[in-house]
Amino acid sequence: MITMEEMARGRTLAQAMGMTAELGCTVARLAGAELEAGRLDAAEAILEGLAIANPRDPMPWALLAQVARRQGKIWAAYLCAEAARRLAPEDVQVRLVHAEALLGIPEEAARGRQELAALAATAGPAGERARALLQALGP
Repeated sequence: MITMEEMARGRTLAQAMGMTAELGCTVARLAGAELEAGRLDAAEAILEGLAIANPRDPMPWALLAQVARRQGKIWAAYLCAEAARRLAPEDVQVRLVHAEALLGIPEEAARGRQELAALAATAGPAGERARALLQALGP
């Protein structure tokens, strides 16, 4: 159990438990596989644990945003995407998840489109997805 002294020093639960970055990535990949298989409740439980253990890691927050969006929890998706974006504002995958979350909120959809337009110029899967979404959204 993490002590109050450790928390005061800024240590995360993951650090107190001795969780390595490699182990955290492995657990995140497991959650991603659950998400891809459509087992949203399992993915959500794993990711919530990761986010609690290391709240400064943007990946659990970004993946939680994807889970919440697929569950129809638009505001939860937005909040998780915001957390991820604040932790990793330059990460293209995080920016993509953030843009997708914005699209689900009518008042923020224009910002989501702007972010997609910026991402469309990037190479790789995030750029490809951004271009596909923009094409699907139309003018």
